[in-house]
Amino acid sequence: MAITFGNAVQEFYLEKVRHTQAVRKARLASLKTREDAEKFVAETRAKVRACFPFPAEKCPLNAKVTGTVDYPEFTMEKVMFHSRENYTVTANFFLPKKRESKVPAILFVCGHAGEGKGSATYQTAMRGLAMRGFAVLAIDPVGQGERHQFLDVPGFSKSAPCSEHNILGKQMLLNGDWFGAWRTYDAVRGLDYLLTRPEIDPARVGVHGNSGGGTLTTWVSSVDDRFFAAAPSCFVTTWVHDIENELPSDIEQCPPNAMKYGLEISDFLIASAPRPYLLLGQKNDFFDPRGIAEVRDELKGLYKLLGCEDRIELCIGPTDHGLSVTLREAAYDFFCRRAGIVNPAKDEGKIATPELAETFAAPDGEVFNMLAERRAHDLILEKTAALKAARKPLSLTEMRRILIEKMGMDAPAVPHFRVLRPLYLQEKDLYARRFGLETEPGRVMSILFSLVNGLNYIPEAEKAVLYIPNQDSMAEITTRPDDGSNLYALDFRGIGECMPTTCNLPAGANFFGNYGFDFHYTVLGDMFGQSYFGGRVKDILCAVELLSQTIGSVELEGHGIGGIPALVAAVLSDKVRKIRLFDVPDSWEGMISPVMPEPERSPMSYMIPGIMEYCDLPEMRAAIADKIIS
Repeated sequence: MAITFGNAVQEFYLEKVRHTQAVRKARLASLKTREDAEKFVAETRAKVRACFPFPAEKCPLNAKVTGTVDYPEFTMEKVMFHSRENYTVTANFFLPKKRESKVPAILFVCGHAGEGKGSATYQTAMRGLAMRGFAVLAIDPVGQGERHQFLDVPGFSKSAPCSEHNILGKQMLLNGDWFGAWRTYDAVRGLDYLLTRPEIDPARVGVHGNSGGGTLTTWVSSVDDRFFAAAPSCFVTTWVHDIENELPSDIEQCPPNAMKYGLEISDFLIASAPRPYLLLGQKNDFFDPRGIAEVRDELKGLYKLLGCEDRIELCIGPTDHGLSVTLREAAYDFFCRRAGIVNPAKDEGKIATPELAETFAAPDGEVFNMLAERRAHDLILEKTAALKAARKPLSLTEMRRILIEKMGMDAPAVPHFRVLRPLYLQEKDLYARRFGLETEPGRVMSILFSLVNGLNYIPEAEKAVLYIPNQDSMAEITTRPDDGSNLYALDFRGIGECMPTTCNLPAGANFFGNYGFDFHYTVLGDMFGQSYFGGRVKDILCAVELLSQTIGSVELEGHGIGGIPALVAAVLSDKVRKIRLFDVPDSWEGMISPVMPEPERSPMSYMIPGIMEYCDLPEMRAAIADKIIS
């Protein structure tokens, strides 16, 4: 596979994020008074909270303590509660023994450790807080600790929470849900549980977490007004730095529409201003520490206008990503000062971390084994079925409007193109002509191939077929028996010659990986409210517009997963006269139904966010049945 435009998608999104944040920085610089700052906070809060689709009603917690372990300075209760009906969150609750009145508390949210709350590092931090007089509730995120979701999938590792999250996330996406909102809602319900405890002072409940827990600290603090202070660790930076550095982030770290609303990570902290924050990072973190310093400066500037600049603090440790002793000690000091209690000298070396089984609240340490327990996939299927049952028939006009709206797709036009150097095809003994289509302003995002030998232009013809590949046009069409005289092929953005060579992944790396470049650019598109899939459909439609200038009838031929954007393009354009589909997935629902969908048949980059509310691939086929050639 020859890759000549492997940086195209990366540079496209980098340009977009830089522009978005330049506009945002100009707005921040325009704030001059307390009233300006308060207005900005209110506007930001509304945008941030629009990123989190929570259930309309809270279910009963049905909390229970399944065991208690006694330690010299505190007790640890093993707790379970429901964040959604029969959807269990497992937790440890630490309660100091020495207390004269209600105690301050910390909701501790774990990072991406397979052991969840049982991680030795996190247990050290929880116990360090408990020894200083804080009650601590530490919850297991879904896919970690006692909440693994794929125990019945042969060979799936308990130590792969990011993959587990991204699999669930892409299935939720089709229903219009975001996995990050699910995790955040678990934390909201954890706070609900904490506030049921009579030992807790509700005016002094903070939130703290590292890595994925730093993300969750940032998110839950942005949507809930009940925290008195927060300390996110090893997450806060800027999305500009993340995208510049080609850093894929977990699906829960990428809020859909956030950049469409003009938001940056720091806005999720601004949303709860003037709450005190301790920002924690590391000198050698992959979350760029230059970003956390920029966030500190932004927050201090805003808080200065609000009259409380001293509520923003920063500690950058000397080492790698992780909740090191430097960061733990900084968090202890911060929360003690903010809670108005003395921070006694405590030697962390005296904190004995437990065996993993000692932290278990569920039978055998897995909620998966509990009768009546519903796992995340069960809830996803329930919503899919409800959306399908409520669908109304759509006219072709309505279907087109909805598809364009859900994809956030710009109107296609005849693209400017570059005549690239031809490619010799030994199998056919001819030179394929290559046209670089600038389907985004000034950027070649797709390559159109012609097998008409010797022509550097698109000749007039009565009919032509535009081949949309499964993954790589040249690798697929060279085996066709026809001479290709009326055949064109398109490598749209992200495949074939335009397959990314970024994100520290070599050419030809696993396209279908749960954490690779295809996933990365898909979530970036969703953050801008313009789906990566919609960009691919746009590339096809731009090629159709170009061909239609000299060709009377353009037919599409979609192969494998490439048939999905080809089908959508055929629905949207009257200039697509006919379409043939070969080995195309039957439906998006078929990507949701299996617990573990086949990766090669269900990449997230071939999905439309929230489409299951309106239609599926079978309805699209029916809408253009007269175009489909069997």
